[in-house]
Amino acid sequence: MHIRRVQLCICILVIIVLFIFYSYIVLDKDISPKKINIENLTKFNLYSNDLLIQEQDWFISIPKINLEKAKIKENIDNDILEDYIGHFPSSSILNGNVCLAAHNNGFKNNYFKDLINLEENDEIIYNYLGNLKSYYVKNKYYISENDFDMINIDTYDKITLITCVTGSPELRLCVEAYSGKEKDEKVV
Repeated sequence: MHIRRVQLCICILVIIVLFIFYSYIVLDKDISPKKINIENLTKFNLYSNDLLIQEQDWFISIPKINLEKAKIKENIDNDILEDYIGHFPSSSILNGNVCLAAHNNGFKNNYFKDLINLEENDEIIYNYLGNLKSYYVKNKYYISENDFDMINIDTYDKITLITCVTGSPELRLCVEAYSGKEKDEKVV
């Protein structure tokens, strides 16, 4: 009986040590929930809207179309898109290709209703946990409703916005904007 208690204590101790080691790597040497290394969490796909992000800390503004601090939430399902701009979970959150989707008409919130009016060099302002970035529109084109190639990992620091096309349910409008005015600027 005594040997089983010792074995149980050793197992518990090993689990605690593994948790601390994991927390050291993922949470950047501090296991308190206040200090989280976003880069590591994104790399391991462990970010969670409920865990990390308060709504006021994740938003997009597009001055040309009077979109101001529209809140972003993880995922693009209908429940999210009803009240937020949705973030494609497989895309980057801060550097690389940040991909977002929103409705353009016929819903409670139609954040991307005027996306069609964007032109080259129009500014898109993106904020993630105090990391404020400006992007400038470079491309605007239509894609098939099933074409998701534009959300792939990209070496360019850009933001990709996607919405439905009124009257053409099989199409999506896609707007690409880059962090520099030139597409040649890659993520360092």
